[in-house]
Amino acid sequence: MTTPARFWEYLRPYRRRFAWAVAAMCAVAAFNGGVVLLLKPIVDRIFIARDLRMLWLAVAAVPLLMAGKTAVSYAQNYLMSWIGQSVTQRIREDLFRSLLGCPPSLSESRQAAEILSRVTNDLAIVQTELVSVPLYLIRDSMTLVVLSMSLFYLDWRLALLALAGTPATAVAFVVLSRKMRRYSLQSQAMMGRLTDRFEGSLRGLLADQAPGSAALEGFRAENAVFFGHMMRYLRATALAAPLMDLCGSLAVAALLYFGGREVIAGQMSPGAFFAFLGAFYSAYAPIKNLARTNSDLQRALASGERIFELLDRPGVAAEAA
Repeated sequence: MTTPARFWEYLRPYRRRFAWAVAAMCAVAAFNGGVVLLLKPIVDRIFIARDLRMLWLAVAAVPLLMAGKTAVSYAQNYLMSWIGQSVTQRIREDLFRSLLGCPPSLSESRQAAEILSRVTNDLAIVQTELVSVPLYLIRDSMTLVVLSMSLFYLDWRLALLALAGTPATAVAFVVLSRKMRRYSLQSQAMMGRLTDRFEGSLRGLLADQAPGSAALEGFRAENAVFFGHMMRYLRATALAAPLMDLCGSLAVAALLYFGGREVIAGQMSPGAFFAFLGAFYSAYAPIKNLARTNSDLQRALASGERIFELLDRPGVAAEAA
């Protein structure tokens, strides 16, 4: 069973709350799209046609939309926090139950440090990402769907132009995702070894046996390896945002040229063009969030693999059952 499938087994008892959270996320996405579409009548009917009635409607609509968005945003955050805490509680209890049945060989120093690393560091990562990853992944994906529909509603030709670079960007993110997950696994495994080094040195100090130079050199070597793994992961993560900036700047330049020509020729109203740019820029934030969430997801999956590997160890799983 894959790591996402294992996580879903823990989420299954809370699927009703999760469905309500997803509904709240979809509502947030709808509010995001609704606010952007207000730009067209605001520009065309208020600033160009000088429609006083439309001005009062806009003044009333904006705080109402924000109040609705605030309510559903609170609902999504509370529900996902509750689910994340509940799932982590169950995983923590399963880990403790499994460790009670560990064979004596698992009490050896290195293995004990490795287990401690997984129970503390990996579980802490999973606990954080169980809340943020589904929240951002679903909400921002739905926001992109709503904003894409708004783009096609305003001008389907400019919408096709804006989305032209999506396939190439998607391929780049798939490659980066694989690298981030691999480097995250390597760095988290290395953290277990560093924990073992610290634990051994601490036991020696408590026993009035100061670690020698060989221990220090060994720690330095493993710490350098950990640094290398982490920097590979961080390089892949750091590349995501600049890549989005580059793709976004190229798309904006093309939209300004072709959209500006449409407005000058009278084929598109200024309000529609500004609403289109507003929808495009509004889509930029969730895309960047998804890029960041992707790196968090890879860390969570890597940590999940290590946790479930511990639960599935021979003798441990049997005792837990």
